[in-house]
Parts: sequence; C-alpha cells; structure tokens
Amino acid sequence: MHTRWRWVLFGLGGAVAASGPIAMAGGPWYGYVFGGLWALMGGTVAWRSFRMGTKLTSDGITSNSLDRETAIQWCDVRTIEPKRRRNLIFFHTIAPAVRLHNGTETLTELSLLSIKKDSVPERTAGHVQQLERALKAHRTTCPTCGAQPKPVATSQGLVACVRSRLKSLFGGNSDQSIVR
Repeated sequence: MHTRWRWVLFGLGGAVAASGPIAMAGGPWYGYVFGGLWALMGGTVAWRSFRMGTKLTSDGITSNSLDRETAIQWCDVRTIEPKRRRNLIFFHTIAPAVRLHNGTETLTELSLLSIKKDSVPERTAGHVQQLERALKAHRTTCPTCGAQPKPVATSQGLVACVRSRLKSLFGGNSDQSIVR
C-alpha cells in the first residue's frame, strides 16, 4: 500500500536536490553552503519518500513514513480500526490504527484529510479491510497467537468428573501421598 503523495514528494525532493548544485555554481561562499544544504535536504526527502509506504509480510506490518520506520508483529495486534485526529480548524486526518496489546500505532503515511469528521474515506476503509484480511489470514495459521482450535472436551464418566474436580480443587496434588 502506497500513498499518492509518495511520487509528489519524490519529485519535489529531487527538484530541491538538483537546485543545490545550481546554487553552488560560480557563486559566493554562501552559495556553496546553501547549495550543499539544499542538495542534502532534497536528497534526503527524495530518498525517504521513495521508501514510503506500508508493506504486509508474513511476519507483520512494516510502515515507512518520512520520519520513521515501524515494524509491527502480527502476534502483537489486537484490532485494526480507522483513527481520527484533528488537524487545523476544519480538517481531520483519518488513518488506519493498529491497536496492540501495549498501545496503539497509527499508520500515518496512509492518512487522508477529511472535512467530515463522522465518515471514513473509502480509501482508508479499504486499507483497514485489507489489513484486517491479512490479520485474519495470519491468525488462521499461527500457532503462537492462540488461534488454533482448542481440543473439545470428551464426555467423562462420573468417577473421572469427580477426580478432575478434586484435582482442580487441590491444585493438582491429589496424586501425591500425604505421608512422605
């Protein structure tokens, strides 16, 4: 899943990086300083925006935004839902949020601006559904998530029921002798 702004930011960063050497060409000393900074900043934005996006792997979710990279394991995920944050006065940013056992991680590179605060954009809803399908597919095959079906209890006779009840009451020590 990639954001539409990926190519816009890549082009903008590339243009700023290309304007750096132009500013350095035959200029005074500060032209070299500012041209070098422009080339460095533009190259950084172009490189990071080229890597921007969310990848779904068999291990989990890898989320790359402009400022950070986040790796989330599937076994740590509880639910996936759209999360809304208020930006500016009228706009709301809506992005998929991964609710973990120890907090929440918002996939900010998949966020969209919305004027309506009560509706989720179709694209964000599609991202959430795709993430939920991947989570469900993981849970059907993962032995560590507790997704494996529990063994069904077989019917026991009266003696076995009483014995298992006594074991649970005495903490499993009913097979040990009192005398040592």
